[in-house]
Amino acid sequence: MEGRTIVKQSRFGLKALACCGGKPVKNGPGRPRDPAKQDAIIGAARESFIERGFNASTIEDIAQRAGVSKVTLYNRFGDKETLFEAVIRGEMPRMDSALSIDEQAGLSLEERLNLFGEGLLTFIFHEDHAVFERMLAQEITQVPALAERFFRAGPALCRGRLADLIAEGDAAGLLEVDDPQRAAEDLVGIWKGFCEIELMFGMIPEPTLDMIRERAARGTSRFMRAYAPRGADVVVEGEAM
Repeated sequence: MEGRTIVKQSRFGLKALACCGGKPVKNGPGRPRDPAKQDAIIGAARESFIERGFNASTIEDIAQRAGVSKVTLYNRFGDKETLFEAVIRGEMPRMDSALSIDEQAGLSLEERLNLFGEGLLTFIFHEDHAVFERMLAQEITQVPALAERFFRAGPALCRGRLADLIAEGDAAGLLEVDDPQRAAEDLVGIWKGFCEIELMFGMIPEPTLDMIRERAARGTSRFMRAYAPRGADVVVEGEAM
């Protein structure tokens, strides 16, 4: 008698077993993953994490918001922590544009740093990011593994790319830097100033693009003066030596 095939649903997908014959039935290659469905899941997770926090959010609720099954969500992300990391990476499009400025030819080091600063500040000063930051402040310290994932996916990546750009300036003799990563931290601090804290507490409105450009250019000019090679004449924009 031919064996019967039983399909079982596990946490991570469907498993077909051949009864009586004792051999598993191999699944086919399946259909290609739909990018729109991927985006829907990440978007639904972002909404849930902001509204309910990471710990209170459930896979069931996120799947319902995205219009997919729990099986689909688990097959794509595995667990809530990995989905959280995907949400964090999804917060980085404006930062990604800032990190790609080193590919633009014909720009001076100062112009490239200005573009990096503009992209970074536009990202971190955006109202949506401020809301997301408040959620992170409440949730991420409770889950150390997630804190590390967030740091590597965002701040560490940003610092590393900026440090590479500063190191290029040092190699070209435009800057004198003994530690590019610490210099990158100095520059980010000059760019942000106290503005990020004022935004977090709702003391000021979201800065305009012109304000962000002025802040980035001002910070870059002062950074280049601070890290200018000894004996070099560096004029800060708008000031005379």
